[in-house]
Amino acid sequence: MKKILNCLLAAALSLSLSSYAATTTNWTTKSNVEKVNRIGKALLQKNNLPTKINFKVIETDEINAFANADKEICVYTGLLKFVNNDAELAGVIAHEIGHIVNNHVAKQNVVGTITSTAIYNANVSSSVKAGANTVNNLTMLKMSRTEEYEADITGVDLIAHAGYNPLAMVSVLYKIGGSYADFTSTHPSGDKRTMYIYDYITYTYPDKIKAGYTTDSYKKFMVYAKPIVDERNSNPKKLAAFNKQQAKLKQKRAQKLEKYKTAKDSNGWEKTFNTFNTIKAITN
Repeated sequence: MKKILNCLLAAALSLSLSSYAATTTNWTTKSNVEKVNRIGKALLQKNNLPTKINFKVIETDEINAFANADKEICVYTGLLKFVNNDAELAGVIAHEIGHIVNNHVAKQNVVGTITSTAIYNANVSSSVKAGANTVNNLTMLKMSRTEEYEADITGVDLIAHAGYNPLAMVSVLYKIGGSYADFTSTHPSGDKRTMYIYDYITYTYPDKIKAGYTTDSYKKFMVYAKPIVDERNSNPKKLAAFNKQQAKLKQKRAQKLEKYKTAKDSNGWEKTFNTFNTIKAITN
C-alpha cells in the first residue's frame, strides 16, 4: 500500500518529462537548496499563501517534482538542470504550488487511491487486475492533462504577482516538455502546453509579450508560435474568437485567485494537504 501511495502522490503533482540540453548546476549544495526555499517562500508570501512549507531538493536524474503530506514540495535535480535563472526556477515551483491551490490532488488521489486499493484487493485474476488498472490509469491521465493547463496558468499568475517575467514559464516548460506525445503522458505535449501559456500571457500580461524574453528556448518556441500568432492576427474571426476565449479564461482565473488569495481552511490549500493525510490513513 505504501508503494501505491508514493506513486500516486508523486504522479499527482509531477511535471512533464523530456530531453533537452540541461545546465550542470549542483542543486544539492546548501546555497542552492536555500535558494530554492527562498524563491519558493517568496512566491507564497507575495501571493498571500501560507508560508509554513518547505522545499526539498532530491538528487536524481528523473525530471519530476511532487508535494507530500508533510507540507513539503520536493523538486528533483533532474528537473532543476533545465533552470537557467531565478525566474525559471520560480516558474517550476509555481507550477507545483498551482496544483496545491487548485486542490488537484483531492480530485484525483482519493478516487485513484480507493480504486487502486479495490483493484489490488479484488479476488480476480492478475490479467483482469492489469486491465482494470490500465483503465483506471487512462482515466487519471485524462483528468491530469486538464489540470496541468490550470496549474501552468496559475503558476503564470503567481510568478507575475511575485515580480518575475511570466515568459519564464514558456522558456523552462518548452525545454522540459518539448517532445512528449499528448495522449500517452499525463501532461500536454510541449508545443500545445507552451502555446496555451503564451496565449494566456498575450491577453493577460501584454506588456510582458512586448518586452520579450532572451533565452534560447524562448526563441526556439517563438519559431513555432509566430506563424500561429500572425495567422490569427490576420484573421478577424479567429482574433475575435481568441479574445472572447481569453476574456472568459481571465475572468475564471480572477475568480480562482480570489478564492486562494487569503488562504483559509475552506480553500484548496488546506484541502490538498488534508487529502494527503486521508490517503495516508487509507493506505496504511
